[in-house]
Amino acid sequence: MIGVAGVARAFFLRDMRMALSYKAGFILGALAATGNIVGIFFLSVAFGDAAESRLEAYGGSYFGFVIVGVAFTNFMALGIGGLGAKIREGQMMGTLELMLVSPNRLAVVLLSSALWSHAFGSVTILLYFAVGLALGLDLGHANVPMVLVGLLLAIISFNALGLLAASVVIVIKQGNPVNWLVGVASVLLAGVFYPRDVLPAWLQAAGDFLPLTHALELVRRAALGGEGLTTLWAPLFALIGLTAVLLPLGLFACHVAVRLAQTDGTLSQY
Repeated sequence: MIGVAGVARAFFLRDMRMALSYKAGFILGALAATGNIVGIFFLSVAFGDAAESRLEAYGGSYFGFVIVGVAFTNFMALGIGGLGAKIREGQMMGTLELMLVSPNRLAVVLLSSALWSHAFGSVTILLYFAVGLALGLDLGHANVPMVLVGLLLAIISFNALGLLAASVVIVIKQGNPVNWLVGVASVLLAGVFYPRDVLPAWLQAAGDFLPLTHALELVRRAALGGEGLTTLWAPLFALIGLTAVLLPLGLFACHVAVRLAQTDGTLSQY
């Protein structure tokens, strides 16, 4: 059995080499991200002034507000859907059983399989900010350390949701309802395109159970308003608390799913 670092390195290099063999995918991905940002820019030109009064906590910029929202929503989609996609790929190629019953810990194998997608997602976020800066996004007061803390916690929490999604894929084989449910709920309730205070109180309360809600609050206020721990402790600890609950829950769900699939002999089926 190789160590954790060795497993992570092997998965990362494998996925990186596969991705680099399809260079057109990188170009199309970059063009798509750039197109999204340009669309957000013109949307902010058309309607941004009407929203400024509600966005004082985020620097008053609707452009910056939505860029962070869309970038992190795409990043969340990688975390939730990436693990499920790797499981489904293993089912289709017949390698899932070998991967999951290897001597290495299940958590190490599953989380390592998502390393490359998160590395690529981080580059995409940088692209969002870089193109945003070229279009006038103001990050001059950004609290970079707090932004990085928010990004790290977001990665862990999104992967925790990804483990829950992967456990469902292991059992039902096709489809990823967790990805769809969390994605739709997050876009509606986490404040991706609009501040959450426009929502009724009961919907705001429901949104508090979503990691994206607190990740956006934390990163937006740190990146656009330059705030630090003194004023951001509430979303920070809320995100830590959700992650502390979701991560062991996701790992437990995956162990149960693998055990069920092994018991009924369907682990290698697709």
